[in-house]
Amino acid sequence: MKSDEIIEKIRNKLKESDPARRTVVNTFQFNFTDVDGNLIKSMALDIYEGSASTVDAQVTISDENFYLVGTKQNTFQEVLHQEKAKIDGDEDAISKMLEKLRINSQN
Repeated sequence: MKSDEIIEKIRNKLKESDPARRTVVNTFQFNFTDVDGNLIKSMALDIYEGSASTVDAQVTISDENFYLVGTKQNTFQEVLHQEKAKIDGDEDAISKMLEKLRINSQN
């Protein structure tokens, strides 16, 4: 998957962070699709592949668009506005998580 390098960066960031100091403690599931919208991988943050039994929110996004957001070529808000991603569940939790990972800005 093209966005595997972005996922690995997120994994490393989570490993390096002190669990006692985490401000985002929700469970998120990401569903990655191909360009035709077919599911190619699901994963939940604390990051493992597969589906979680309970999640606070779900994000469905193509591998390509996640890669573009992760490499700061596009913002997550732009992807949502263009209807190239879908959020189900607690949108506030998603916003906090994206702020922490800094993948929703082009700084």
